[in-house]
Amino acid sequence: MKRAIALIFVTAACIVAFLSVRGNLPFMPIYGSSMEPTLTSGSLLMIAPIDPQDVKVGDIIVYDVPQLVREYYSYPMTVSHRVIEIMTTPTLGFRTKGDNTGEDPFTIRPQDIRGTVGSQIPYLGLPLLFFQSDQGVIFAIIALILLAIFLFGGELRRSGNWLHRGVFSPVINEEKRSNRMLSRKIEATEEKMGSTEQALEKFSLAVAEYAKHLASHTSAIQGLSDASQELKKGAAEQNRVLSAIMENVAGAGDKQEPIIIKEAKPVPPTAKQKKETSEKPFHGALLKGVPGCARKHPPTPEEITARSH
Repeated sequence: MKRAIALIFVTAACIVAFLSVRGNLPFMPIYGSSMEPTLTSGSLLMIAPIDPQDVKVGDIIVYDVPQLVREYYSYPMTVSHRVIEIMTTPTLGFRTKGDNTGEDPFTIRPQDIRGTVGSQIPYLGLPLLFFQSDQGVIFAIIALILLAIFLFGGELRRSGNWLHRGVFSPVINEEKRSNRMLSRKIEATEEKMGSTEQALEKFSLAVAEYAKHLASHTSAIQGLSDASQELKKGAAEQNRVLSAIMENVAGAGDKQEPIIIKEAKPVPPTAKQKKETSEKPFHGALLKGVPGCARKHPPTPEEITARSH
């Protein structure tokens, strides 16, 4: 309970400081030296309410600067300057300036006046000025978060464990189960890949062996092809020789002249032959005209030509 109260108090202080800088509270820190020595920088200024109709020249008023004017002239959100002129036409307005600076380049509208200067507390506005910057706002947020963690660390840790068990534990368990299933699938895939690698290795060995046999068969087929080529060449050579012989024989037959046998003149028989013939007249008479026996007269040229063919 005490820790919660402390955290609430610190948070409220930060919110108050943040709002005071923007003039939303009845006090504000004084920033800058435009109104010194009347208003000292770092003091906490109390804002006294006032009706715009009661403002007089010389009064120090606290007013809000419109956003467009603030962005154009780089003014803070809330300013406290001295009134130097009151304008009534066409509407009520106020011209202001700092005691140590020039006149403000814009006219203050009645609705922008927050009040007039009351009492001031020295140095109490310095911590509040820190929240005027963006760095101060970021620091305040981080400080509140760290303070909450420090004060409620145990509760946050127990809440985290409960959240882990109630919300994240099923998700983590499911993730673990998915990881186990994935691991088993990966192992099964690795085993299949191992068996596939072995099969591929055996297949590569078989292909290499077949390549060797194919190379030997190829060499044998190449030898048969070479022998066939040689046989073809020999047959072609024989055909060429036979063709040449036949051409020569045909040419020789065409050029051969016919053989002409002249009729031989009968040789007169000698005295001895005549004597022998006269002694054997009977045999000559018997042989005359007998088939297969020698003829009395020599063969004719036609018969000799026929016999030669």
